[in-house]
Amino acid sequence: MNKEKVLLASSNQGKITEFLFYINYFKIFEDLEIVTLDNFPNIADPEENELTFTGNANLKSLYFYSQSKLTSLSDDSGFIIDGSENFPGVKTARYAKENGGIAGAIKNLFHEYNATNTISITFHCALSYKSHDIEINATGSVKGHLINTSAGENGFGYDPYFVPINNNKTFAEMEKEQKLLHSHRFYAFQDLALKIN
Repeated sequence: MNKEKVLLASSNQGKITEFLFYINYFKIFEDLEIVTLDNFPNIADPEENELTFTGNANLKSLYFYSQSKLTSLSDDSGFIIDGSENFPGVKTARYAKENGGIAGAIKNLFHEYNATNTISITFHCALSYKSHDIEINATGSVKGHLINTSAGENGFGYDPYFVPINNNKTFAEMEKEQKLLHSHRFYAFQDLALKIN
């Protein structure tokens, strides 16, 4: 008998690696066969135009569910500068692209905010699970600060520039599992595991 499938609906390989760690760690989807977008090369990414992380995660899970006809798990994540009007928020990845990459985005943020050493932020992750009869939203966040010079070789995205609260290492300086157990995505999957099991 074929197992029911669940699609990890992200084209970001760094996220997929983390998804797989958390699925195993929290023992979710144990009875499902896990597939990725590598199995669906003809499905393009949707345009993300919602105003919140949860809105974008829902948009993606519904889109990939309708395109693949499989139960889908999507996420949307990014950071918000403390005291700002949700900036850069859902445009975190776009902001990096507009500034020639992560290093350029960091340089521009420190210039825009007239900061010298650190900028206080909160990283957010929203997960959206969509099947034929269930829709679940889960969220997680972690406070910390950006630094103006990269540190560490691990992780992806803004990891070399982000130091979580009560820590003196960036995500990229941490051992892989240490980062995975302290990230915004960890808390989102923890929330999902409570709601789905």
